[in-house]
Amino acid sequence: MVKFLKFFASEALNLSVGYLAGLSASMLVSRFFVKKGIANLWGLTAKKEAIQKGDYETLMFVASYLIGLVVMVSVNYGMKRWRGQVKG
Repeated sequence: MVKFLKFFASEALNLSVGYLAGLSASMLVSRFFVKKGIANLWGLTAKKEAIQKGDYETLMFVASYLIGLVVMVSVNYGMKRWRGQVKG
């Protein structure tokens, strides 16, 4: 039962950290850019920088990858430090 609880706690931590990293990447890209489309007359009425759909998706992928990598490394380091495997 203890192993199950430890596994469940670690998976819950992993999923929540991954979800927050994805949300932050999405908010970062959508704060500065908007997709060109009929809703904003292909960028003519947009208040943000309007870019093509493919560029928007590429930016979203790169941002989520980089933010996810930073979060993964920092959580890994934090867990090692919390367990006492890293001094400092």
